[in-house]
Amino acid sequence: MKKICIALDTSPSAKKIAQTGLNYAKALKAEVVFIHVVYDAGLYVNRYDPIMNYNGFLVNQNIKIVESLEKEAKSFLNSTAKYLGEPTTEVKVLDGNPEYEILNFAKEWNADLLVIGTHSHSFLEDVFMGNIATSIVKNSKIPTLVIPVKN
Repeated sequence: MKKICIALDTSPSAKKIAQTGLNYAKALKAEVVFIHVVYDAGLYVNRYDPIMNYNGFLVNQNIKIVESLEKEAKSFLNSTAKYLGEPTTEVKVLDGNPEYEILNFAKEWNADLLVIGTHSHSFLEDVFMGNIATSIVKNSKIPTLVIPVKN
């Protein structure tokens, strides 16, 4: 195994996931990338169609909000790498559906191992909201290490 992709969210469990993934990478002398997915950045902004030739003041603000989210996500990943003593670790911020983006990136990057965390959701939360980790495990074409964590 030469390449390990570690997917992180911004929950407190990210530390355990990142550290465990890095431990595997060090043991295997593998290259590492930390990734984070900004899930549907459009949800963070208000979209209004132009009405009577008025675009509204939010159009430019929406772009700035999305750029700010991506910048903060990259800062989070860089801070994580630095905190764990690996400041030169590659980081990548993705936009979109977490399951799709994580699997697609791992494939394109030619990862040999994908490291993700799973949260302890209740049965009803999993039924109504779905479970990203479960979906990734079901659809991954590469070995996937799932780190169980509770928030």
